[in-house]
Amino acid sequence: MFGRDKGTGERDKAKQRMRRNIAKATKGEPAGSKGARAETSVVGGTVEDKHYEAAQHAEAPMNEFMVRLLAQELPVLDSVSRRIINQELREHKEAGKPQITCVAELPETVQEILGF
Repeated sequence: MFGRDKGTGERDKAKQRMRRNIAKATKGEPAGSKGARAETSVVGGTVEDKHYEAAQHAEAPMNEFMVRLLAQELPVLDSVSRRIINQELREHKEAGKPQITCVAELPETVQEILGF
């Protein structure tokens, strides 16, 4: 019951392969250090000149920067507030309004909930 399942050995090999690949890519240096290719300072951040795969595929009526900004705020809100924000953004999109590119362009209700 508590022994290793047959998939564990493959998973361990995959982990080791991933670690070796990371070490090669960063020349053995920790991520974020000089010469490393991984930029830890912008992972999940809101740096305007960086691009994030998930933000590019969001269906929200906002540009990529605003999607990332809102994505950081939503998890700290209660479910009722998140539902209201989603509804407001859905209505904004369905009304054919222009893409939201800054906090000032967010619907008033969303600004109030987020405290902007």
